[in-house]
Amino acid sequence: MYFSELSVVLSSCICFGDAIGFFGLGNSFRVLLRDVNVTSETFGDPPPVKTKWIEQPLDHFNASETSTWRMRYFERLDLWKKGGPIYLFIYGEGPAGPTFLKTGILYELAKETKGAMFLSEHRFYGKSKPFDNLTVQNLMYLSSRQALADTANLLQTIKMTSKFNSSKVVVVGGSYAGNLAAWMKLLYPNIVDAAIASSAPVLAKTDFHEYLEVVRDDFEQYGTEGCLTIISDIFKRYEKLFGTPKGIAQLKEEENICNNTDMTKLENMQIFFMDKASVFMANAQYGTTDTIKDHCIEISQSSRVLSVKDDESSNWSKRDDCFNYDFYENVEESKKIDWLTAWMYQSCTEFGYFQSSSSTSDLFTKNIPAELFATWCMAAFGSEFNMNQTEEGVTKTNNLYGGCLPNVTNVVFVNGGLDPWSKLGVLEDISYEAPAEIIPRVSHCSDLFSDSHDDPQELKDSRKYIKYLIKKWIGAGEFIKAVS
Repeated sequence: MYFSELSVVLSSCICFGDAIGFFGLGNSFRVLLRDVNVTSETFGDPPPVKTKWIEQPLDHFNASETSTWRMRYFERLDLWKKGGPIYLFIYGEGPAGPTFLKTGILYELAKETKGAMFLSEHRFYGKSKPFDNLTVQNLMYLSSRQALADTANLLQTIKMTSKFNSSKVVVVGGSYAGNLAAWMKLLYPNIVDAAIASSAPVLAKTDFHEYLEVVRDDFEQYGTEGCLTIISDIFKRYEKLFGTPKGIAQLKEEENICNNTDMTKLENMQIFFMDKASVFMANAQYGTTDTIKDHCIEISQSSRVLSVKDDESSNWSKRDDCFNYDFYENVEESKKIDWLTAWMYQSCTEFGYFQSSSSTSDLFTKNIPAELFATWCMAAFGSEFNMNQTEEGVTKTNNLYGGCLPNVTNVVFVNGGLDPWSKLGVLEDISYEAPAEIIPRVSHCSDLFSDSHDDPQELKDSRKYIKYLIKKWIGAGEFIKAVS
């Protein structure tokens, strides 16, 4: 079984992608969407969502580069009234789909304010691919800055039509796409009037050790008594077994690791620890206080840690009925997955987001260093993609966008109290017109969905508050009165 999607092979809030952090912060929505009820429309006539395409420059910032490519987006206009706002849901690191034109906070805003709905797909993801082959030379055209320019071009093209030229524009995104929503308001304030930045890790950071600190805190606060001790003992036992040939042989038998996988190699051991930590990461990022508690009960009863490879729905593939933790074989397998390759490239060149266990308060031993991810970058893209190059990219990103203090107005930054990504987000009001909303006991991007009967009241109240802010910022009240 190949560890082809290191960390958790899940998914950038969908909205957003299929894994955690280095391997797909943005894909988080696919996980969340598994249990989404897409409103009553699903059971009647399907809503009129159209798939459309727009020609985009390959390089928005080089006039001598004249190549173009086709970007996919979705459109829904049945709720729109002339003069109503434009709502654009920005997708992140994964194939886009029209779900959020049928349910969720953007759909509700459009319904309540007679808005037009659009949803855009990020360059190099899904069907919006400038190139068939993701070589390093081709990937040089993949960046958040190019993606923002694509989005600006799309919105300008939409507004060029007479029926939309007076419409206000609201952009919405979650996870990495939440960054893009905030940054659209930063770089293109003449186009965008307001934005929702959900679970947006706007501060790029190479060694993101705070992530696993929050995971630890979540399990301490919401797990069962003694849960942390059990987890710590299990990981310390792994570490001890790795200390001797006899211990490694025992671990390989217990975990069904392929005999020809050399677990004395440092990188192989490290991705084993990452795999084991990933299930805790998934519950903190996507779970609830109840799932964390249930996880602790399960561990206390079994005294073992399941992981990505034990999930029948994961993307692991067995090889000779055993699991392969060979680092370099997994790098090669990961390169066969286009969205994962693209997101890894962005992580290595722009964001870092290396979820290490370097913190002294960490629960999972220190066997998940930031250097593991830097080694992955070099193995996947070349020796020049080292830690120094990533740190330079992180510095450029923060200088361009402002980190946790972007110079924006009419943007609401929303984070869940359980979400480890909140440590890189805006947690205090930047200003009266750029507030931070922290929702206790909820996880990544939860605010972007419609109310469910089992949602905590704080989450329902936050959704109302977010919609109130957007309506106020775009002056929706007067328009609604005019068309009523």
